[in-house]
Amino acid sequence: MAKLEEKELQELKQAIALPNQIANEIGIIKINYERIPELIEAYKNSIKDRDGKLKEVEEKYGKGSLNIDTGEITLINEE
Repeated sequence: MAKLEEKELQELKQAIALPNQIANEIGIIKINYERIPELIEAYKNSIKDRDGKLKEVEEKYGKGSLNIDTGEITLINEE
């Protein structure tokens, strides 16, 4: 019985695996491409939600600069 050399075997394994890897990447891109309208809508909704929450904070505490890490608000004096 003949047997491939180790280098030949590794090269063949890579040659067999590469088309599958490429096909998987194509599939992922296609799925993401098809989801673009859904993702755009989710993005728009998240912006509306963010803006609404920021407005609530502004109404409660006044206009200012918010440090999102600490929750501290530096109010802007409107004179």
